[in-house]
Amino acid sequence: DALPIFFRPFFIVYYLITSLFMQRFLFLSFCGILLWSPLPLGSHRIWSAALLEWSIATLFILWLLSKKPDQESPPQALRHNKIIISLFFVIPLWTALQLIPVPPEILTWLSPQHLHYTANPQAWQPLSLDTGATLYKLQKSIAYALFFVLALAIVNTPYRLNLVAQVVVISGVFQAAYGVLVVLGGKSFDILNIAAVANRTGLSSASGTFVSRNNFAGYLEMAIALGVGLLVTQILLSKDYYAGFRASVRNFVFTMLSGKARLRVFLALMVVALVLSHSRMGNTAFFASLGICGVVGLWLYRKHHKAKSLALLFASLIAVDVLILGSWFGLDQLAERLETTELQHEERAFVFQNNLDVLRDFWLTGSGAGSYYSIFPNYQDNQSMGFYDFAHNDFLQTGIEYGLIGSLFFGLIALLCFIKAIQAQKQRHTAILKGMGFAAMMGIMSIMIHSSGDFNLQIPANALLFTLLCAMACIASSMEQQEHRSKRK
Repeated sequence: DALPIFFRPFFIVYYLITSLFMQRFLFLSFCGILLWSPLPLGSHRIWSAALLEWSIATLFILWLLSKKPDQESPPQALRHNKIIISLFFVIPLWTALQLIPVPPEILTWLSPQHLHYTANPQAWQPLSLDTGATLYKLQKSIAYALFFVLALAIVNTPYRLNLVAQVVVISGVFQAAYGVLVVLGGKSFDILNIAAVANRTGLSSASGTFVSRNNFAGYLEMAIALGVGLLVTQILLSKDYYAGFRASVRNFVFTMLSGKARLRVFLALMVVALVLSHSRMGNTAFFASLGICGVVGLWLYRKHHKAKSLALLFASLIAVDVLILGSWFGLDQLAERLETTELQHEERAFVFQNNLDVLRDFWLTGSGAGSYYSIFPNYQDNQSMGFYDFAHNDFLQTGIEYGLIGSLFFGLIALLCFIKAIQAQKQRHTAILKGMGFAAMMGIMSIMIHSSGDFNLQIPANALLFTLLCAMACIASSMEQQEHRSKRK
């Protein structure tokens, strides 16, 4: 009543939009960000990273504006994971602290090597040796923290959790199809002109819309993990009973025409693309995580009435993906390449030794987030003369840039989310929560193994998907007990 008559229609329209369509709009926008992030070279360009950060920040503001004081309490995933949420926001806080100038006496005590890179040792200096790159990393870390909170708040039902996993699988299928078509069909299929933009002369390895085939493999690992989690969900939802030969044949035909068969085809396509990427660490991480998590999953579900069906699933995944698809698309060549790899002749081995020297000098507080490419040339020798903007080891690069203090936050996030994923499989009874717990466990393990030899977490699209996996572990462990939508129908 206090509003003027002229503004009342606008207020009514705003109220209708916020009350009826805002939640759906927020969820669709959330899925749109997931679909968009890998397309512009994995968002690994200044403009695409800025667009991704702006989109996440805008969506977060809209979510805050959509909250009403008289609404029900926030989802349990937000209320039960305050420690992990705090850790996500402590990372940009520590990054901001690296930008604050400190007295030379304190700087000498915290990081004596900093004084060798300053023109005036008596002046106050920040902990970061590259403030511009640190500010750039600060924006990214804030965006990842906001995205984590958005995932916990928006993905608040089993149906939405299932749908988000399907969106990531669709994105992975598109990446896989594009990468395979470009490799098998040549430049005529490279309609996005990724090879020219990424300065690639050869098309012998699949890389999708990513610059590096290793980052492409890292994205597929996490997408495949979510696909396997969806398969686990469908098996837990299915009913195993024998009602005669005709009913069994009918159920088999329904299965072949259902989403389970389509999902299995999608997984096979992504595995083919992963093999064609010729990424040694990517394939090693995927097959190792599949085997290890398969064994862990069988132990967790050993008393479940679907234990035999899950055992058949994991056995079929390994048999089909390794023996059949691998033999057709060159897994034996990849295995031979792994066998012939000699560390003493690999340039990355020398880079690793140089990185250890950098880590010794900046082990406590780090050289500043994003400053690796600025300081590493000072440690290169004749055996590692190439240009390295990343350390090709996420663990080492995190230790160099953030120091021991900052690295603890990253390690705690990965460890706590991995534990949450295991707890979801042990304690929850809803099929989708168990399935997404397995997906998060497999995806986190795979990317951790891969990070020991590549820089996946430095690519915004991969880092965003890893953040989603961490959020899914927390959601699966903390979501309110709800009946699955398909089961209710």
